[in-house]
Amino acid sequence: MVTTTTPERYAPLDLTVDPAQLGLETITVTSDLGSAVARHRRTVASPRATIFLHGAAGSWTTWTPLLQTAENAGVVLCNPVLIDLPGWGDGTLTERGEDVAIEAVCSLVKDCAEELGYTEWDIVGHSMGGFIALHMASIWPGSVMSVGIISATGQSIIDSVEHPLRHFFRLPAFIMLWQAMRLLKNFGSGGTAFVRWLGTIGVLRGLVTPLFRHTGRIPPRVIAALGNELRPRAFTVAASIANGYDLVSHWSRIQSPVRAIRGDDDVFSTADDLARVDAVVTHCTSTTISDCGHFAAIERPGAVLAALGYLD
Repeated sequence: MVTTTTPERYAPLDLTVDPAQLGLETITVTSDLGSAVARHRRTVASPRATIFLHGAAGSWTTWTPLLQTAENAGVVLCNPVLIDLPGWGDGTLTERGEDVAIEAVCSLVKDCAEELGYTEWDIVGHSMGGFIALHMASIWPGSVMSVGIISATGQSIIDSVEHPLRHFFRLPAFIMLWQAMRLLKNFGSGGTAFVRWLGTIGVLRGLVTPLFRHTGRIPPRVIAALGNELRPRAFTVAASIANGYDLVSHWSRIQSPVRAIRGDDDVFSTADDLARVDAVVTHCTSTTISDCGHFAAIERPGAVLAALGYLD
């Protein structure tokens, strides 16, 4: 295991919410599950793309500090594709999506990539997006060239979803948030409106404190985006995907190289989760980023680029 020190300024960049500012174009791909929306830019003539998958309570904008940091450092990412997954951002989730299987989500991501002409993928995923990225690598080894995961959903969340009382003290922040989302889901659009109202009265920053190492230094637009994307129904569906998942059976099949990253103060991904990925995946390099919480791509984008192999 490699531990990275982080001399860069904490949370140095705000989110970018206008795709045109990053030269990104937009397409929408639909399925019975719902729709996924991809923001993309062709940087090289190649069938290979770098696909970015956000986590729960995220969207394509989660990755914009990382893209801006790469651009500032002169790093050219190979054909970046930033996807809003169903139920998040501009992606939609149908009623049928309540009983979604992870394969259906993976297939929709695959459809987005192929719609753009990309048949080889380097996938970078955060939290739930990392979980999806690893599953894609396990079922499509010929297409997934590499995987980078940041605080990927791991065994601790799988156990917490299956037995929340038994594992409460393992991930208390996740279990309390998940149970709150399950409750608010029963109120439909009213539950989502309530979360957004918390943002308008200034309470949300305090509530999301566990997610960041230094919440007071997080740009306001990041907090606002969390309030907009913390959607009870979508969050509950995302948690259900992990229920009963056999991590060892699937991830032991992965042939592509994996770079696994977590912040040292991450309340949703434990050091044991990182060690489990390292032990199960054949070709894995793991990195712990110091002075960092759950959103490393926002908190320490330069360190994440280095851990992914883009910077020295």
